Amino acid sequence: MKKIVLFLISIAILFIVGCENTITLPQLDGKSRAEIEEIMKEYDINYEFKFSDKIITSTDDLDKFVKYNGSYKGGSTFPLGNFLTIYTTVLPLYPHLYKELEMDFEWEGKSFIDDGVGEVELVYATDGDTATFKDKITGESFRLRFLGIDTPETHAGEDPWGLDASEYTKKRLENATTIVLEAEGARTETYGRYLGFVWVDGELLNLEIIEQAYSNSTLSKSKYKDVFMEASIYSMKTGRRFFGETDPKYDYENRRFY
Repeated sequence: MKKIVLFLISIAILFIVGCENTITLPQLDGKSRAEIEEIMKEYDINYEFKFSDKIITSTDDLDKFVKYNGSYKGGSTFPLGNFLTIYTTVLPLYPHLYKELEMDFEWEGKSFIDDGVGEVELVYATDGDTATFKDKITGESFRLRFLGIDTPETHAGEDPWGLDASEYTKKRLENATTIVLEAEGARTETYGRYLGFVWVDGELLNLEIIEQAYSNSTLSKSKYKDVFMEASIYSMKTGRRFFGETDPKYDYENRRFY
């Protein structure tokens, strides 16, 4: 009888100790990462955030809890020694740097072809980082590759977010009142295309495209290097578009647009 009592006491102790080494996971439905961080301060566990592959159909879907890793859910018992992963949707963008940056050069009456800076007219947009323009002074038409960015492909292969990037650039250029090009460094590349920064109504489109998460920064030596890198780092942290978000217009199995 004594052995049975001792056995039951041992079981009870193990149960109590086990309970002390576990927590009950909180319900996080509808919570943002900031809200989750506040809630998790009450729990002595190690965790990390990751982005889920949930397709975003509304801005209301951004920055929301999706699930815990494995089969865990709100109310589940979780061992304190384990590492927890919390999946959320991607985060909102905050494009503002391109609006704050100012043109620090004179361009009126100058030719981009001859002077490296000048006003042009749009002939047509090719994709997210290439367009054909007409120099307003010389009348010459030429293709230009946007400096500092490299958007997903739409012609030499089809990449996720390539179509959206192309449509975004096309819309911005077609709706522009004034387009000014600015060269920096080598005027042309190996394919014969001109290289430059594209200012649309006083706003730097190259930088805007990064802030819209359609490209990272590819600048290494430039007066705009720091602001491009700042925009690229922030966009990367959101997980949006080019930086990992699932493109609803892309067939990932067949590697083409729908």
